[in-house]
Order: sequence, then C-alpha cells, then structure tokens
Amino acid sequence: MLVCPRFASWFPLAVTVCGVVGLTAACGLSEFPRGTGQAGPDAGSSAIDAPGPPSPADVGMARPGSPDVKTPAADVAAVDTGAPPPPASGPTVTIGGMPVARENVIVFLHIGHSNMAGRTNTPAALRPFNYETDPHLWAYAKGGVWQPAKEPLSGDYLTKMNAGPGMSILHTALGLAPSRFMVSIGRGHDGSIGGHCRNFRKGALLYDFVMGPAMELKGKVTFGGIFTMLGINEFRRDATNLEKFNECLAGIASDMRTDLGDPNIPFAMGDWEAGATGDFLPTHDYAITTKAQLRLAVANIPRSVLIPTEMLPMSDDHHFDLTGYKMWAERGFELMKAAALLPWAAQ
Repeated sequence: MLVCPRFASWFPLAVTVCGVVGLTAACGLSEFPRGTGQAGPDAGSSAIDAPGPPSPADVGMARPGSPDVKTPAADVAAVDTGAPPPPASGPTVTIGGMPVARENVIVFLHIGHSNMAGRTNTPAALRPFNYETDPHLWAYAKGGVWQPAKEPLSGDYLTKMNAGPGMSILHTALGLAPSRFMVSIGRGHDGSIGGHCRNFRKGALLYDFVMGPAMELKGKVTFGGIFTMLGINEFRRDATNLEKFNECLAGIASDMRTDLGDPNIPFAMGDWEAGATGDFLPTHDYAITTKAQLRLAVANIPRSVLIPTEMLPMSDDHHFDLTGYKMWAERGFELMKAAALLPWAAQ
C-alpha cells in the first residue's frame, strides 16, 4: 500500500476494490479505490423499529411539509447572492430571487444517527463557520422552501442549536467550486430511538425526511453526493441485522439513486468513530463486526468511499466536535475527488 505523508496519520487501512489499492491525487498518484459491485437489497429493510415519529419539538428539521419550516418569501428574496446570475443552459431553480441553472446547483443529502444530527457547538472558534450564512450556501425543505444555510441542518429533537456536519459539507464543497451554489438536505436521528440503517430505507420511518424534498428537485439540480453516518448504534437496537449491515447500506444507495434517477451519485460512508470510548469503543466485538461490514459495503457499492475517523477530535464518548466534523467532510471530499467522483468540481 502506498501512503503519502498527508494521509499517513489518519488512513492506516487499505480498501481493495477491483484489485487496486492506493491513494490518489492528494499524493500525486492516479487512482483511489472505490466500490464497483452492485447494490443489493436489505432483507427486512422495510421493518420499522419501536420508536414512533419524531417529536414535534425537533429543532431545525421539522417533518416534511410542516409549515414551521417556511421562510417568508421577502426574507429569502432579500438575500444578496453577491454574484451575477449564471447563464441558464437548461432547467433552473430560483434561489434568492435568481434563476440558477441545474449544473450550478449542487445538492448534498446527508443522513445518519446522532452524530449526523449534531451534538456540539465547540470549539468556539468554529462557530462562525457553522452558524453564519454565505450567499452560496443554502438549505432546501419540502414545499419549495429555500433558506440560507446555517446549523442545525440535520437536527433531531435533541440537537437544539448544536451543529452536525452539514455546514462542513457545504463549505468544503464550495471551496472546490466557488462559483456554484451548494445545498443541504439532511436528517440525523438519535440511535437510541431508531436512528439506524434500516429506518433510512425506502418505505421506512426516516426515508422521506430527506427524499421528500430531494424528489422535488429531481431533474432541476445536480446531486453532488450522499453522506451517511450509520453503524455505531446497530448493536443496541438492531443487533440481529448487524451481520448484513453492508446490505442495508447498499440498499440505501440503491433506493436513493433509483428514486433520483441518477446511478452515479457518489455515496460516502463514515467509518466507526475511532476516538469513541465506553460502549462505543472500537475494540468491542460488535464494533469490529460493524467495521468489517462497512468495508464490504465500500467494496460492493459503486462510486462509494469510506471516510476514516482516526484522530478526529471528539466532544464526548462518540460524537465529533466542530473540528472533527470539518475534518470528516474534508476527508470525504478528498477521497471522492481522488476517485474522480466530483465532475462538478472540475468545471
């Protein structure tokens, strides 16, 4: 395995796909491994766990169609994008009162357990990065609602005003293509009450939180990637399906790509949190099983990457802090770029 100094501190594991092992552009090499198999179904994937619908107290991510996520049109129209309208070459959407062509609107879907929902607002130095808006960063909610993006972007009932990785995803993407508009559609859900893989499958409890809004934009935007944080909670609420966790991840990728009509949307999975402690310590048997399943998933899911978590700062026993979220997103985009999965970033 070839490892350049830039990656040596956080990527000790090689992923072998199609007989290729390596790093890529970040080291000046030519290719990074990615999945090449076929997404498979998840047996029992439509089953819904015991928890009921999310609480109405959810902050920042109300149920699809809920009126409390509406932004007055005057507020949205008042946002100055700071740039002239790009030329429209096909379908457009109107953002901040301006029509923007499909290829210039890059939408990211992000789903997962409580780490995706967000459980931190430290360190303080990164709060502006997460809580201040940018004219090229937006969030979309069902019903045609565009809002300037800021955390929380994928919250659940415990998030309150904490942050997840949403703004880190958007800022990192914007750094790769500064003239484009980056859009978040996200949902995290506490793992102790159902935030595990099967509940994000099509027809299950959490699928429509993200896919409802996303389907409204089908054919009008470019879907830049699907980011997932799943697996660390399966042992608590879905242990009987842990041995086929990789099939569930493949099912999510297939469900979303099929519904959006694009089999090429990159699929990024977060690895088990390497800095976790206590019940979430990576050396537990169930953690080892989950990590093995994640490696099967990246080998079998086309156009997928697995984001390493070594040396990411933590805020508690299994949640990243704001620095950890930022580094996690940067690693994900580095891997996708190295694997030539970001055509919009090269334009």
